Amino acid sequence: MPSPNKYVTVTCPCSLRLLETPCVYNKATDELYELGDEAFEFLKTCDGTKTVAELGGDPEFLSFCYKEHILGTIAAPHRRYFSPARPPLPSLRYLELHLTGRCNLRCRHCYLGSGPASDLELSAVFRVFDHFDAMQGLRMLVTGGEPLLHPGFWYINERITDYGFRGVLLSNGTLMSKNVASRLKFHEVQVSLDGMKASHDALRGEGSYRKTIRGIENITAAGIHVSAATMVTRANMHDFDRLQGLVESLGITEWSVDVPSPAGRLLHNPGLILPPEEAAPYLSYGFGGGLHEGPAGYGCGAHLCAVGTSGQVAKCGYYLEAPVGNVSEGLRDCWERVAPVTLDSLDCDCAHKDECKGGCRFRAASYTGEHGPDPVRCHQMGVCPINLEGGDTHDYKEGDKRLLRSM
Repeated sequence: MPSPNKYVTVTCPCSLRLLETPCVYNKATDELYELGDEAFEFLKTCDGTKTVAELGGDPEFLSFCYKEHILGTIAAPHRRYFSPARPPLPSLRYLELHLTGRCNLRCRHCYLGSGPASDLELSAVFRVFDHFDAMQGLRMLVTGGEPLLHPGFWYINERITDYGFRGVLLSNGTLMSKNVASRLKFHEVQVSLDGMKASHDALRGEGSYRKTIRGIENITAAGIHVSAATMVTRANMHDFDRLQGLVESLGITEWSVDVPSPAGRLLHNPGLILPPEEAAPYLSYGFGGGLHEGPAGYGCGAHLCAVGTSGQVAKCGYYLEAPVGNVSEGLRDCWERVAPVTLDSLDCDCAHKDECKGGCRFRAASYTGEHGPDPVRCHQMGVCPINLEGGDTHDYKEGDKRLLRSM
């Protein structure tokens, strides 16, 4: 135990969060600890103004908090203020913030398409930051376009650490020079890596693979956590064994693999789209990370929303053209208009529903209707949709083939 004369404080990477249950969140490690009411109230008193001797507390709980670096000590008193207020439920934990429509690439599978090269105003950016923090948010996913191209990016970069949420930068990696990487204040950079050289360049442009790999190496050298995201297409479907080896060799500790929904430029390149039953097996690739589990009973996206470059708020980036409001009205008011999908509202009663959460709702709507199942996730779970419009499903045996509606 620390010296009894030291002052106890919740460490700087950690903040108290009131979600569905009381929690403490470490933005540096992305770890979320659920707490009982008594433990939560005790941590509120660990504000840097009381010594170890004055605080007391359960020795076992204190030992855990010190071991997990939730609590630390300082030589002189310095108050940390905690004023967590319970957010609307389900809680808003993740926010996609689209800084800009500007991009230096024209990827053939980009779901945003070729929209205007507009920029979210700085005042709106920081309004979102303030509101999301007040709503107990966990991860701010700063994206674009290519977010580095926002005129105020470096000012945003300097401010990202002022908040209790984790700053995650989503980038194509091609602009990540050593100098750029060394200046980043984000906790994590997620880089899009869509295959080995030939496949990646076929999707993202000649020469982009080399620049992306160099960018990943520069970010890693700067000591920033790097994750990778890969979309499964016909262009890269034969790359995944080699790609897994590459991802591991680059020191990437989290690899997200998903199947793109039919939207944006992908609709103009239908030859890239794999049928769900062919795409689903590739979801077994990828590792690490994941979402912080919320309460049972909700479908995919229950804790996520997106803000577009004009300040529009939608339930995710795929729905930016159907917003529920604008951040000028307040993020909380907009979030309360995003109706969460409940599992009992889906036209699906298979045994895997609680695990798959109904899959991507935009992708499901493209194949089976608003309340139907996501056939990609169905096939991943060994369940095959019988009636794509009605959403009925059945477990299938190896070799059982079904014709799914193609795009």
